[in-house]
Amino acid sequence: MVKILPTLLALSATLSVVLGYKHGHSHDLQILQKRGTSAPEPTGCPAYAPIASGAWPTLDCIPYPQDPQVQQWLKLVDMAKVPVYPPSNDGLCPAAGTTIPAGQCWWTCQKCTAPDDITFCPQTGTWGLTYDDGPSPDSPRLYDDLKAHSIQATLFIVGSRAISYPATLQRAYNEGHQIAIHTWSHPSMTSLSNEQIVAELKWTEKAIVSVIGVTPIYWRPPYGDVDNRVRAIATQLGYKTSIWTDGFDTNDWNIPAGTATPQSVVATFQTWLAKIPTMPNGFIVLEHDLFPAEVNVSINGILPIAFADKALKMMPIARCMGDAKPYKEGAGTFSLAGSPASSTTSAATGHSGTATAGGATATSGSASASTGGPNVHVNSAPNFGSALSMIVMTGSAAVLAVL
Repeated sequence: MVKILPTLLALSATLSVVLGYKHGHSHDLQILQKRGTSAPEPTGCPAYAPIASGAWPTLDCIPYPQDPQVQQWLKLVDMAKVPVYPPSNDGLCPAAGTTIPAGQCWWTCQKCTAPDDITFCPQTGTWGLTYDDGPSPDSPRLYDDLKAHSIQATLFIVGSRAISYPATLQRAYNEGHQIAIHTWSHPSMTSLSNEQIVAELKWTEKAIVSVIGVTPIYWRPPYGDVDNRVRAIATQLGYKTSIWTDGFDTNDWNIPAGTATPQSVVATFQTWLAKIPTMPNGFIVLEHDLFPAEVNVSINGILPIAFADKALKMMPIARCMGDAKPYKEGAGTFSLAGSPASSTTSAATGHSGTATAGGATATSGSASASTGGPNVHVNSAPNFGSALSMIVMTGSAAVLAVL
């Protein structure tokens, strides 16, 4: 996965605000940048302050473990059962010649998967359809296309996006998509402390439950960055680690960066079509619905080809695994049959607050930002002034570092 610098994300947001998408949406400013242990928070994240009741951590910043809510969640994990491996440097592999313990089973650098990791669908020709990083203003276009073909997917939700676009998340759940966890701020999970890992997962869980009323069991580590330390914590919290089939990354995330084109992404997908019939099992594909270009290549490139191929059976991960209960409370609206099930679980009420486009000005421990959804009360928000200035100077020439 790419390390997306704030400049690129802010550029998309700013141009959306200034020019406007034809669908009437604008992206909020957000940080999905990977951080190392030497800089545990991206520039602009505020110093620690207790999170008020009914409020949320700063959007796209790693939540602080010393918060009383996180301290309660830490009691759910027996750290004595968590293997000891040092946090990575931003999820990056160590220098050549450095030995990584075999027992660490670090997916990023060892391509190691644990027995309980979900990386493929068991049945041949079965496609675990997944989208990461939403919901976003462009997600409804994807949902429209999937609904028109009676297809559901697994949606790996970023907690900061869940509270920014709750109506979009609620729609996805109502239409039978499997809702899953993708952390609060999209960090490299191996770079975090044990306590930060708990905070990232549980705040995201709480955000999702506040919108749809049920608790996801499945989660995906950003960039696929997971090792046995991270797995042990996630497992104790009740989550199933889901990655994707090795070699089945569409690279759609490179389109906004300008290092891939829709044509190259579709060409990658077409190479898979030749080998899928010879595979001993099904597969899980990595796609995204954060940026307009990612949604565009899916609905205009990949999905039309897939819909035309009657041998491909697209479905959420839980369905391809035969798991009828992807939430702690049970099935929710999810159905193994393929159509949304009715649910007796009512969504929790949303949180109130105020906001301005692009994430917000911090005032007395709260922030206001217009995110295209209901008002959201967050503890505070980073200062994006410098990022906006950089956009004026550099335009779309964002700097990227690729794993």
